[in-house]
Parts: sequence; structure tokens; C-alpha cells
Amino acid sequence: MPKVFSNPKQHIPQVDYIRAIASLMVATFHLGGKSVPVLKYGWLGVQMFFVLSGFIICWAMPEGYNLSMVGKFIYKRVIRIEPPYIVSIGLVLVVNSFWVSQYKIDWINVLFHLGYLNSFLGRPGLNPIYWTLGVEFQYYLFIALFFPLLVKKWGVWVLPILCLIPLLAPIPGTLLFNLLSFFALGILYFLYIRGIKSLLEVTLLALFVATIGAFKNGLLEITVGVIAVVLLALPLKNNSIVSFFSKISFSLYLTHDIVGSRMVIYLGGLLPHGLTSKALAFVCGMLVSIAVAYAFYKLIEEPCFKFSKKIKYPLQA
Repeated sequence: MPKVFSNPKQHIPQVDYIRAIASLMVATFHLGGKSVPVLKYGWLGVQMFFVLSGFIICWAMPEGYNLSMVGKFIYKRVIRIEPPYIVSIGLVLVVNSFWVSQYKIDWINVLFHLGYLNSFLGRPGLNPIYWTLGVEFQYYLFIALFFPLLVKKWGVWVLPILCLIPLLAPIPGTLLFNLLSFFALGILYFLYIRGIKSLLEVTLLALFVATIGAFKNGLLEITVGVIAVVLLALPLKNNSIVSFFSKISFSLYLTHDIVGSRMVIYLGGLLPHGLTSKALAFVCGMLVSIAVAYAFYKLIEEPCFKFSKKIKYPLQA
């Protein structure tokens, strides 16, 4: 069995690095990076998050997980993710009410957000990152049902088969199957780290899955996914700054466009045109985003995280 980390309860520094990097990439993109040659690729942080979820959700599964635990698993994930998501929706509505003149709330669309139904029905998102949360929740449902199969001898071969489906039949863009290659890379790395699958088998499957992902999602996108796996494999050490950004990564992901982007736009209208002014607006927007994310984490996300940890599976009671 690989020696990188073997205790499911231990802290994994590699995860911190991916969370920190991916969240800052996405925030940078939305706060002004779209027009900058290198920073315009910040949206690829989303693909890194997908790969990380593929790995870390499997890593957090209890020993002896079976289908009788599906309800408990989903409940834990809902407690962990939904309250911050719902509060961020409220924040969007409040900010837009003050920011956009004559803003009218589409309450039907808001209700669709609560079940991620807007993604399925083609309704616009209140926040440009919300579609990814819908995909993540679909993955939670997928892994809750398929995890017992994936850890069996031949069960893992269902992954490349499912990844092939979008190449054979059209599927709406916000459904999990269109992006399953990224999650599959993380799942495969988990199976290798836990000693469930050999390096040879995982490598062959990963090459197959990555090839499918390159055709379906793009070579650049799947390359970033592979880089996320490489980061998981590197012997990275704990770092206080990285740890801080890892802790607030979900809060930063939820709130940066709501407050930071507005700050950048507001300062852009006040400051004289020029590169220096744009840089100043970006820095101010990022600092405000980080401050709001930290407050959001302490007040909303952290209590939900602690509460979800208290929910035990039957075998843990």
C-alpha cells in the first residue's frame, strides 16, 4: 500500500493546496482575470475542485460503508454544504437589491436554486458558480450509490463506461456524466492510495478516462485535472497560509463574485482609466473578498462543518 497517507482520519496537506489554489484561481478570474493573458485561465480551478471531490469524498467514507448508509451520507453532506449555499443566495438577493436599480427578485428561480433545479431547467444562476454546486451534489448522490461497487474487484471498470456515455448520446451540459472524467481521476487515485487497486490498473484506467475527458471536455481541462492528481501525490508539507485559504476556500468560492466583483466594478467607475487603477481595484476587490469569506466561514460554514462531523454512521456509534 502507498505510504503517502494511510490513515483516513489524518489531515492531508495536499488537499489544502488544491483547495487554496483552486479557490484563488476562480476568484481571480471573476475579479478581473478574464482580460489578463495568464489569469484568464482561472476558471480551470473548477476542474481541480471536481478532481479533489472525486478523491476526498471517497476518502471520508466510513469503513464498511453500504447502501443502508445512503441517507446518513446525504444528510451529512446537506448539513455541510446547503446552509452556506442558502445563506449565500440570500446575500446575492440583498446585494443585488442595493446594487441594481429597480431589481426585481424572480422568486420562482430562487426556489429552483434550492434543489439545484435551475441547472436542469436551463434557468439562469444567481451566482456564476452555482452550477458547479449542482454538479457536486449529483456526485454525492452518485458516490453514495456506487461506492460499494467501485471498491469491488471489477466494479471500478464502471467508471470509464459511464464516462463514455456523453460521447455516445447527448446529455445536458450541467449533468454529472458530462464531467465525470474529472471526478473519476480523483476516485482512481483514492483506490490506489487505499491499496484497493494496483498502480498498473489505476494508470490504465486513468489514461482511458483522461482520453475520454480530453475528447469531451478539452485537452486543457483534463490536463489541469491530471495536475490536481499530481498535487495530491506530491510530498507537500503543512503551511499556515495555505491552510488559511483552504479553510475559507468554500466560503470564498461562494461569496467572491457577490462582493469582490461589485467592489472591482465600483472602484473601476471611480478611478481614472489605466493599468494601475485596474490593479488597485483588483487588489481591493480580492482583499474584501477574503475578509468577507473569513467572516462567512466563521459565522456560517464552520458551525455547519462541526455539526456535520457530529452526525455518526451506524458503525461509528
